[in-house]
Amino acid sequence: TAGDERQTVRGFNIALPVSVAALLFIGVMTGGQALLTSTVEEKSNRVIEVLLSAVSPMELMAGKLIGQMAVSLLVLALYIAMGLTVLTSLSMFGLFNPWLILYVLIFFIIMYLVFGSLMMAVGAAVNEMREAQGLMMPLMLILMIPWILWMPISRNPNSLSSIGLSFLPPVNTFAMLLRMASNAPPPWWQVWLSIAIGVGSAIGAIWFAAKVFRIGLLMYGKPPNFATLIRWARSA
Repeated sequence: TAGDERQTVRGFNIALPVSVAALLFIGVMTGGQALLTSTVEEKSNRVIEVLLSAVSPMELMAGKLIGQMAVSLLVLALYIAMGLTVLTSLSMFGLFNPWLILYVLIFFIIMYLVFGSLMMAVGAAVNEMREAQGLMMPLMLILMIPWILWMPISRNPNSLSSIGLSFLPPVNTFAMLLRMASNAPPPWWQVWLSIAIGVGSAIGAIWFAAKVFRIGLLMYGKPPNFATLIRWARSA
């Protein structure tokens, strides 16, 4: 009936933004956690010293980052295919904008490079997973910000706070995707400006992580704090 149809569309408009954000969050967290865990294990078992005898620290970091990103992209593609299959089976594919898939992939790569490189830097700086918890807490809090604000952003995507978060790295990718998946998507220039800001933040995160990664791989003893990491980045 007409009333049920309106209710279905309303539910779709609520579910789509959070589903897109969940895809981004799951992909970034699983990929970043795998990078963190593998780096800590290789360092604690002294395997990293064997690897560094064959490749440079930057080659090792790039290989781990790109390899895990390929795995995460494959998992993300499977989730997207499952979601499109469900929409098609429910005859709701017409409500979905296919261009959103392209932007999900673009924003995922940006977010993965930012948080994946930072998590790998944390793994290189500590000796065991227990020591990584303190350094991981700020990253986790940043990742939780969009989940706290997803309802206000989805309901009012053109408010000043929503627009401001769309240009505030590193949460701009989450905020912009929430706005794009809402029933009032932003203009194209805001989307690409957010992408440009995200690319800049990814370059900055990789630069910082590379400096920490180079020094921290062969450093043992007391785990560093953020001030120490910044000092490493300046001196490397």
